[in-house]
This record gives sequence, C-alpha cells and structure tokens, in this order.
Amino acid sequence: MLKLSDFKEVSGRFFQKSYWNRVNKIEALSFATKIAIIFPGLLLGKQWWWLYIFALASSLALILTSTIKTLPTIIWFNIAWCILALASILKHFGVIL
Repeated sequence: MLKLSDFKEVSGRFFQKSYWNRVNKIEALSFATKIAIIFPGLLLGKQWWWLYIFALASSLALILTSTIKTLPTIIWFNIAWCILALASILKHFGVIL
C-alpha cells in the first residue's frame, strides 16, 4: 500500500528536470487533455468538440510511447479513449448519432 511518505517522494519527481523525458511529457499532456474534457463535461455540462482532436492525438502518441514502458493498461485505456474521441468528433459533425 502506498504510504503518505511514498506519495510525497513520488510526487516530488514532478519538480525534477530529469523526470521530464519525452514519454513523461506526452503522458502529462495526454492526461491534462483528458482532464480538460472530463472536468467541464461532468461538473459544468459543457463540451468543446475540438478538445477531442487534442485527446485523439495525445492518446495515439501515448499508445506509441507506452510500448516503451510496456504498460498494457495505459495502452488499452488509450485505445478506448481514441474510439470515444473519434466518435465524439464524428457526432459533432453529424456523421453518427
């Protein structure tokens, strides 16, 4: 189980320059994009379809970079997210219901 001291130590890595390699930058961008979609959608009832373009791009990049870390949960989550993002974009343009 993760202890508070472990959480503080792991979280401290965000402030170290060595942490921000290419893969971790892509992960951070991808998660921030998803939060930017989920937060206003759930709490404010607002959606901006163009954010899904960024989500699609960042998820595809994350799938490619996740093969470096070999995290199947991240890979499959982002495959599902790509499908959802693409469906949302197509729905916005009236291609699907």
